[in-house]
Amino acid sequence: MIAVLLNGKMRTPKIEALHRLIDWLNNKNSKYLLDTHKIPKLGLNESSLNSDAWLSGFIEADGNFYCAFNLNSEGIATQVKHYMRISQKTTYGKNTVLPLEINSNFHIMDKIKEFLDVKNVVKTQRIKEKYEVRTSKKASCEILINYLSIYPLFSSKHQDFLSWCNVHKIRVSKEYQTIKGTKKLISLKNGMNTLRTQFNWDSLNKFYNVP
Repeated sequence: MIAVLLNGKMRTPKIEALHRLIDWLNNKNSKYLLDTHKIPKLGLNESSLNSDAWLSGFIEADGNFYCAFNLNSEGIATQVKHYMRISQKTTYGKNTVLPLEINSNFHIMDKIKEFLDVKNVVKTQRIKEKYEVRTSKKASCEILINYLSIYPLFSSKHQDFLSWCNVHKIRVSKEYQTIKGTKKLISLKNGMNTLRTQFNWDSLNKFYNVP
């Protein structure tokens, strides 16, 4: 049962929807269940983000890997930027009866910020107001690389992540300051995200196998 699997695993205000489902299931089956057999409504999971694959799933849904650079007159890359960006709307729901401190997504975004050693949670206003975290510095990128090596992505974002890791290596080593390194950067960037035309699903063979 999905309610039982998710119970105690939720980390965001969306737990309110799970609790409504649990109430409905318990009420629907009330005449058949003893109180001790009803599904308890467990609270938010406050364990370390490094303890499970939750953040990996969150990145699958709401994260993306970014790479950009300029070319100088010699065709060498300059001002290389790369980061993982994850965003979430500021509040869980507009019409909810939840108080603001529970309805806000700031708490979970702040935990992601702390885990990835990012300076700030930034509030952005594009189409909708959102909270955003970016792994702009080297240390933050390496924390993310280590985490996703343990709890990997399994959609096409896994391949974007692998390309992004190569961008990270090229940037850190300053290999991009050569023609050869710049060509690698261009090739990686042109094969990421919406520009990707080749897909490989071999990673699914390792999909959280349980012994």
